[in-house]
Amino acid sequence: MKGTPLAAGLAVLAIVFLVVAVLYAFGVLQIAVSDSHASHHYTHAVLFVVLAVASLVGANFARQKKGIYATDRPMKTRR
Repeated sequence: MKGTPLAAGLAVLAIVFLVVAVLYAFGVLQIAVSDSHASHHYTHAVLFVVLAVASLVGANFARQKKGIYATDRPMKTRR
């Protein structure tokens, strides 16, 4: 599955990861933490930001490329 649907799905996933990162940073979200009394969980926030960036990189690779690249042009032969 390559192309626009996969790229869009990865972009949506990146947005979800960013929202979760913000919730962890503000201390609203307390899922899977060792110290539930801590007000902020910056390590979890950093992890989800890294996952968001990785999703955006994946979306960039999965999207359909438009334009003509040097490798798409026919080769000119010399005589």
